[in-house]
Amino acid sequence: MKRLSWKYIAGLVDGEGCIDFQLIKKPYDRQDGTRSVETYILPRLRVAMTGEALPLLEILHANHGGSLVARKKPQNPAWSQSYSWELTNGKVRPVLQNIVNHLLVKREQARFCIWVLDNLRGKQSKQKGYENLSAARTCARDELKAMKRDPQRLSERAVSEVMNIIHGS
Repeated sequence: MKRLSWKYIAGLVDGEGCIDFQLIKKPYDRQDGTRSVETYILPRLRVAMTGEALPLLEILHANHGGSLVARKKPQNPAWSQSYSWELTNGKVRPVLQNIVNHLLVKREQARFCIWVLDNLRGKQSKQKGYENLSAARTCARDELKAMKRDPQRLSERAVSEVMNIIHGS
């Protein structure tokens, strides 16, 4: 199967892609007998294109895994069906790591996503120093949304906001 260069993939992500976080809330029983909710973060990288570009998305899928999804059928019959290639969780990091320095528009979003994967993934609120982890994960999602509205917003600012919540500052 054909391979695409990291620069080419970065161009696709900049132009047709999306880097985001989904929040998943799971209830659990605490040691004191009460119930609580743990918020988990699911990083996601998506590239969506019309059906004419499906072979390109198939190459991404074959080389990097993830899933290939037919998006909702268009309401207007004159519009083309669209598809998306999606990576989640641990599969996101290696791709972002390889394209981050080639990104122009979404570089700070990618940097922040890598930081979140390295620093918030695999941690639990029960761990010492991570009591505010659910709030920190919600903050991370909100910070990434803010970065989408303002592409010049730095990932360092987002990291600082999340760390302030973790450490209770």
